[in-house]
Amino acid sequence: MWFSTLTIVPGTWFDGTIVVSTNVASVEVRTAAFSINSTHVAPGLYRFHTHVLELPPLSRRHWYQLYIIARNASGVEQVEEAPLRVE
Repeated sequence: MWFSTLTIVPGTWFDGTIVVSTNVASVEVRTAAFSINSTHVAPGLYRFHTHVLELPPLSRRHWYQLYIIARNASGVEQVEEAPLRVE
């Protein structure tokens, strides 16, 4: 996995590349504040590129869990986690 940053700021871009096995049908990148469906670009390769929108003041300056969820065609999922700071 590669992420452009693990500290996001509203108004900036958040990018990532996720390498998985070729039997994965979808990859979702999710926190309590947002969810991103990654684009399948090649067998076992997913990417996302999203603009970080403005968040309510109480949601900012906190740490969240970033969940990377890979699902195969039958719905079985594998979850990885990373810390994410929202400024």
